[in-house]
Amino acid sequence: MTTNGRCKHHDWGGDYRALTVFCNALVRPQYQVDYIFALLQSNQKESGFLSNQFFCCIQLRGNMKDNWPICGRTVFLFGGPVASIEPQSDIVLLWPNTKDGKEVQIKLDKYEKLFYALNKYNLKIIGVEFTTNYSEFSGESPRQFRGYIEQERHWSNWDATQKWSGIALSSFRNKNGLSYDLSNRISFQLTSINNRLKNLALSYQNQLNALALKDNFKNGQRFQDGFTDLVYQEFHSFLFDAGILRDNLCEYVYHFSNDGACKQDGKEITTAGGLLKVLKKMVVCTELESYLKNEMGPGGWLFELGNYRDLVMHSAPINIASHRLYAIHESIALPGNKELLSVRFPLPANPEKLYGERCKKSDFDKYIEHFKELSRFSIEERGAYDCLEYAHKVFGLLTNLSLEIVKHSPFKPMKHRFIRTKEGIISASEYEE
Repeated sequence: MTTNGRCKHHDWGGDYRALTVFCNALVRPQYQVDYIFALLQSNQKESGFLSNQFFCCIQLRGNMKDNWPICGRTVFLFGGPVASIEPQSDIVLLWPNTKDGKEVQIKLDKYEKLFYALNKYNLKIIGVEFTTNYSEFSGESPRQFRGYIEQERHWSNWDATQKWSGIALSSFRNKNGLSYDLSNRISFQLTSINNRLKNLALSYQNQLNALALKDNFKNGQRFQDGFTDLVYQEFHSFLFDAGILRDNLCEYVYHFSNDGACKQDGKEITTAGGLLKVLKKMVVCTELESYLKNEMGPGGWLFELGNYRDLVMHSAPINIASHRLYAIHESIALPGNKELLSVRFPLPANPEKLYGERCKKSDFDKYIEHFKELSRFSIEERGAYDCLEYAHKVFGLLTNLSLEIVKHSPFKPMKHRFIRTKEGIISASEYEE
């Protein structure tokens, strides 16, 4: 593309704004496109901006596979790297470049082998953003991000969201307002943790992009810059929405599991802690109720989630709850002795102990008196988890828990069927098969 506003096949007439908007909607900084050919169809101009539809054709690297789905895929990876493959191309591009400045390309022989190929390269998947139509390319509609879970059904969060929406519809048809309300809230929160996971991954990409631009990557180096706190803030947001989903699911169990066996007259339960108190008093529990009781107790993943959430909500930002935690340069080993850049954001171990100590408010002077020792801990700390790693783990566990709880609903999920008639489009509700 030349600097006078022309591309190889189209004269934009100096309309840089139209071209810039299009490029920004289509191409992220980490994507590499040889050239863009855009055919603009417009009947009018508004304030000098070409406003109507335009269509694009991109010359791709690799071979075009006409029998592959027309779908762009952007794979978000642990630590911030991205793998992108454009519609009907057989070449996957990794971003950023390797430590020695080389571009990594992976060639696919089948559309469905993308995840297999990434796993062979020692790359762990957080989620995938799909782009399937013009409105998603142009920015008129959001691209479709789905969190990925390494199990038989990779897109369980999407499945769970649809299931709970179906329970909401069924509850409405059966005139049960409480189930209708709770099911809608659970479906919303399942979407929320999916989007929070995406936002956290994007904040990692922003941090990694800054490091790649500075070109001074050193494996194991601790650092903090203007992007670092933004990552931890996104992690806080994930914790809050994960906690809301946990409580919504526990409230549904209290009211509807085992024909309402948990319910107590005059007692309303809306939190995981409230349900745990009820379960501890029950002599006989179902398999689901026993699982929840165990996982909400010491050593359980729900117990750990609750402590991380309480530490942030009621005490301190996660990265300064004890000694300060710094982000870390980390390299990912690739075949051929190559290293891909990534970042790690540590989480403190034992959030229950930290929260308990801070609640006592009896030992804050140690942050001043033992400053040198705590500073040494800060430089050495790698963390019990990485933020994105932990969020992805909880995302999968909460999603699978929701799919188990939905089986205990007294209502079978329903779906809308839309039918075109001479009088117009009508909808009908029917139970899912």
